[in-house]
Amino acid sequence: MENKTQGAWIIHHTRKLQAVTSQDFDQIAFSGKCGLVLSGIAASFQNTIPKTRVVALAKANGISPRTELPTILEELERQKLIQQGSDAVEVLGLSTHSVLNHTATIFTESLPSPEEQAVIRISETVSESPVLEKDLVKFTGDIFKLKDTEARELVAKGGGIGFFDAENNSYGERLVFNGNLFRSEDIQKIDAVMKTLNESEAQRFRELNDILAKQGCVTLTQAHNVATMPLFSKLQSIGLYDVNKIGNEFGSHYFVTRPAAFSKFTSTIADDAFDLAKAFVSALTYGMTTSSFGRGRIQMVSVLMNKLISGAWIGPATAIGHDYQALEMRGVVEVKQSTGSMYSMRLLKPEVGRLALAVIQEGEAASEALSQLPSAAVNQYSEPELNRTLIRKNITEPLKRGVGNLLTELRTGGLKK
Repeated sequence: MENKTQGAWIIHHTRKLQAVTSQDFDQIAFSGKCGLVLSGIAASFQNTIPKTRVVALAKANGISPRTELPTILEELERQKLIQQGSDAVEVLGLSTHSVLNHTATIFTESLPSPEEQAVIRISETVSESPVLEKDLVKFTGDIFKLKDTEARELVAKGGGIGFFDAENNSYGERLVFNGNLFRSEDIQKIDAVMKTLNESEAQRFRELNDILAKQGCVTLTQAHNVATMPLFSKLQSIGLYDVNKIGNEFGSHYFVTRPAAFSKFTSTIADDAFDLAKAFVSALTYGMTTSSFGRGRIQMVSVLMNKLISGAWIGPATAIGHDYQALEMRGVVEVKQSTGSMYSMRLLKPEVGRLALAVIQEGEAASEALSQLPSAAVNQYSEPELNRTLIRKNITEPLKRGVGNLLTELRTGGLKK
């Protein structure tokens, strides 16, 4: 497994660990938190950041400034990635891939246990296709030299934390998978899904896919209207669709993308491990579809985005000071006050801007819509994996059986050589 892929799974698992009380997988949690902090403070160029902003970015990533941040900064300094001063931190210029590579290095140097290495390997394995739990237990025991009882307990524990999921099919078999099954465009997998649907569901599925292929991103309400809520929930629960939640003073707004939409420009979990491009796409789509006309419009957004991607500042404008807080708190953009209520902004991670713009412009209708883009007031963002986990907890028992049978078809429907 490549370092950047390993780093991406460490980030994924760290987020899961942040949502539970667990004393296990300590090396994963620590190295992942190092990666989250590094992603928040790193730009594509060497930069100096006030300690107050470092603290704010740590809080935004669920990291305690008092009990966790000092140790994390010490480790990043030991890795020669940052240099701490009394009131500022100097950070090397790093891409997202570099951050993931360093995350994996910190993990490896911490001498992780076989169990910690195993849950990362399992996650990558079950992202390719679902695996029978009994086969996974045997595979884990053989590769990592664990006793049968240890391997079985590890798979159960990883499922309980959320590193991966499990579902029973109608034969009573338990299948293990995760939400990255559809991160790349795979005709065989789509065909396998189609085989589990009736004629009406298959037609709705095709219609929604066609809309997403043209527009790149749609509202959750539109997706429910096209596919029906039960069908969409079933497909979201296995990761076929991503639901991104953004929030502002007007409430919460949900937007749907396909993981495969990003695969045209990126092929692995590593390329958007922090969900930054998805956050950017969702913010842009909010501006196109939901933000009020009275807030003003951005003209020639492609030119504007390319200016941001080049590293230039844009503005000054009043809206900039309010509209990009979610992206600012994830270290994607930097906002500074110019004069009075006017603010300017620059993009700190150009690869994120390139990926977001490419995905949303890919749709046939996107070019015209983007030229009409109003300001996007977004100060909160909830990533697709969290939203997928929530929907899995709420789906009904009959729907669970349907999910289990769908996973069986994915496992056996020509995916295994």
